[in-house]
Amino acid sequence: MSNCIVKMGTFHKDPQGALLIEGQFETPRKLWEPRFDNGYPNVIYDPQAKLYRLYYTLFVKDDHSLNTTPEARKKGPYVIKGRKTGLAYAESKDGIHWTKPNLGLVEFEGSKDNNLILRDVQGTGVLYDAKERDPSRRYKLITLQEIKGKANLCVAFSADGIHFSELQVWPQESKSPVPGGDCHNSVFIDPRTNEYVLITRLWDNNIRVSAISRSKDFYHWTPPKELHRGRGFFDQVYSMPVFQYEGIYLGLASIFRDGDNSLKQQDNVDLELHWTTTLDRFIPCAPDDDSTFIPHGSEGKGYPDGEFDSNVIFSALPLEQDNKLVFYYMGGKGKHTGWRETALGRGYIEKDKFAYYTARDPAKPCVITTQGLNFPQKKVRLLLELNAGESCQVALLDRNGKVQQEGFEADKSVLSKSADGWYELSWQNAPYDKLDSSKFYALQITLNGGKLWAIADAYPRPLKYTRHI
Repeated sequence: MSNCIVKMGTFHKDPQGALLIEGQFETPRKLWEPRFDNGYPNVIYDPQAKLYRLYYTLFVKDDHSLNTTPEARKKGPYVIKGRKTGLAYAESKDGIHWTKPNLGLVEFEGSKDNNLILRDVQGTGVLYDAKERDPSRRYKLITLQEIKGKANLCVAFSADGIHFSELQVWPQESKSPVPGGDCHNSVFIDPRTNEYVLITRLWDNNIRVSAISRSKDFYHWTPPKELHRGRGFFDQVYSMPVFQYEGIYLGLASIFRDGDNSLKQQDNVDLELHWTTTLDRFIPCAPDDDSTFIPHGSEGKGYPDGEFDSNVIFSALPLEQDNKLVFYYMGGKGKHTGWRETALGRGYIEKDKFAYYTARDPAKPCVITTQGLNFPQKKVRLLLELNAGESCQVALLDRNGKVQQEGFEADKSVLSKSADGWYELSWQNAPYDKLDSSKFYALQITLNGGKLWAIADAYPRPLKYTRHI
């Protein structure tokens, strides 16, 4: 590469802002929802019920949040004593307007008229497994259960996404000798191995570390091992739901900023996008720039001012909708360890537009040379964004960095824009479809302004993706 930098694409937030708020601020008040805290949202579209389902972790009991006025919050510190966690549920027909139905499952202060699914659990992950043959196991749940000082990772199953089986504690051989799991225990199906993959958390010298575990049956798991860590106290990977997109694993990394009270970002949780091709080590998408994927709202003067997502963000895995990837997330107004109000937000990116290459110095060309490609005997497509006066040229190179054969020089390349925004690549009067596929080919792409988002063959492949709408 020459004069290149990777920058993040644009995340478009829903103009409605907060879609679902903590129950203590509703009328009438839902006393079992004093604080969502991190929320750890799981949003699933059920095609049979034609419903969006939201599962979120919350504090079922947090007397200090429930009984302290906004005026008092400005003066005193937040007290964590006596908090109890649980799992709650909401649903929506359109993904925008949400209701919290009375499920009649869990008792709270003598009544089951609430939307609770479980108590004494935290960091719950829920998976909708469309390929599961046993209807009673279509919904799969994994969570950290804490009772009387003992914490265990557990699983449960459901046919309808509401009535789950009894929690089954992980068998002894699955457990790690290092305690963890106190974060979003997010699960996805790895299309390469057809295994269930859990992204959880361990601790190392008081630093949060993402960990990975695998299972073929959703009950017997490999002991969690370290997968990803930040750069010390100020850059900890708090939690990281992972999904696969076109052969790349993408991590929605909530980065906890801790360790330096003098910095403005101290005690915030930022949502970055990290990636890998091998599921053994993640890196930020824009390592030389800002890798923020979902930006914070305005903080204003600090809590209780500011927008609902001004300080803390934890995301659910995306849903594909039309030509977009839709992300639901829990946004927090207020510092992570202080007073905070949390709500559900939503936004999207245009499909394939996570991040792009562009010129580091806009006054000079940006040159990108690919590694060796299995060059198809059909046209290659580039997802480009070119404004007036900007251009892109492409040369086809051999292993020595020379033009593969006459006619495939950069100044003879032709880019034809399609209706979907992709450009088809060809060369003037060159025998494009008669190239020897056994030879080494590399593309040298020269941008004079503009953005390069992606490279693909002539016909887009369907996403190997488990959350289609």
